[in-house]
Amino acid sequence: MSGRDWAPALTLPVAASALGVLIWILPLRLGFYRQDAITDLPTYERAADRILDGLVPYRDFALEYPPLAAGLFVVPEVLPGSYGLVFSALMLASLVATVIGVVMTARALGLTVARQAAAGGAVALSPLALGLLVETRFDMLVAALVSWTLFAAVTDRWRLVWFLVGVGVLVKLVALLLVPVLVIYQLHRHGRAAAGRGLGLAALLVAAGFLPFLMASAADTWSLISYHLERPLQIESSGSAYLLSLHALADVPLRVESSFGSQGLGGDGAQIVAALSAAILVGLVATIAVVLRWGLHRAHPTVEAHLLIAAAAATIATGLAAGKVLSPQFVMWLLPVGFIVAGRYGWTTYGLTAAVLIATAVYFPRSYWDLVELDTWPIMVLVVRDALLIALVAAAWPRPSLGRAPRSVELPSSATARRGARSLAARYLTD
Repeated sequence: MSGRDWAPALTLPVAASALGVLIWILPLRLGFYRQDAITDLPTYERAADRILDGLVPYRDFALEYPPLAAGLFVVPEVLPGSYGLVFSALMLASLVATVIGVVMTARALGLTVARQAAAGGAVALSPLALGLLVETRFDMLVAALVSWTLFAAVTDRWRLVWFLVGVGVLVKLVALLLVPVLVIYQLHRHGRAAAGRGLGLAALLVAAGFLPFLMASAADTWSLISYHLERPLQIESSGSAYLLSLHALADVPLRVESSFGSQGLGGDGAQIVAALSAAILVGLVATIAVVLRWGLHRAHPTVEAHLLIAAAAATIATGLAAGKVLSPQFVMWLLPVGFIVAGRYGWTTYGLTAAVLIATAVYFPRSYWDLVELDTWPIMVLVVRDALLIALVAAAWPRPSLGRAPRSVELPSSATARRGARSLAARYLTD
């Protein structure tokens, strides 16, 4: 790789990371972001205290998060400094990792320097939209893991891919969403045996992570899964937004209930919508994987990775739009993929991702309790936000045109692309 190639490769991630750090340590300290804050830190700290007291998660106390999340909660408790400050530092490190991962993935995809800068800059600026969500929830770590998983996939580092998938599942179960498209992509590029070995590696890692807790109490550990299966329709989900819009427009009666650590809708209607949402989610995720497989068979080899990124973006957006739970911090899952989709609708996907972040900030946290009280204004904002998510699924869809060279992509030869991506990866992964 020439010196000219190294300049943007080094400058962009460093500059974008510096911007993210600057945003984190200055604007987020302002009172504007600290008014009406809703934080999960007390929940994390209580779990950490119980673990340090010798209690075993799942067996001795209920915990809705996988084992590595529990380990993350303990770290700020044992390091010097206040719990909130140390947790914020960990999430800032996760933001920097996400920024670098996004820029590196954009470069490995062959996106123009302008697109790389726009993607890294958008991720770095995301705390301005999301406010304290970024430092009082651990979803930025999820975003970092996803960004590096996708980088590893587009540069054919499959052991790293499945290792990160396993770690991701042990941090938050959402990582399971990406398994179908990753399996399809590796199956296409390296065959059934390689895909089977990779999936087996991830499954083995997840099993090893859960094994001590299963041995302590299998029934209580299963409660982690049953907890999420039994959750009602959360008030910010798309299904809830549909019912809330009927309430605002036609005065359809609704009942808001507090349970499972959040607010949701009760009643038979909400249960039916929740079941439909689950079916739609499974159907769409499977359909995206099938469409990806079909598209890969017709794509030019140099742009196959663009189909993977589009499929990953559509899958994550589907997980948000069709899930029965859509807590505001979940929109951070879009950061690794929403800004690097190529093709005709690449910039549309970029804009919709930014709009989802901004729309979330419009109602959360300041108008969240007004939403719970079924006020019309936050309901309308929520409906718009969830409609944007549905539009994002459509914009990011892995359509066949992505198999051709997009205008926003600088296409090197296949061999040059592989050498450049691996050289850049080796630089960042070893320095």
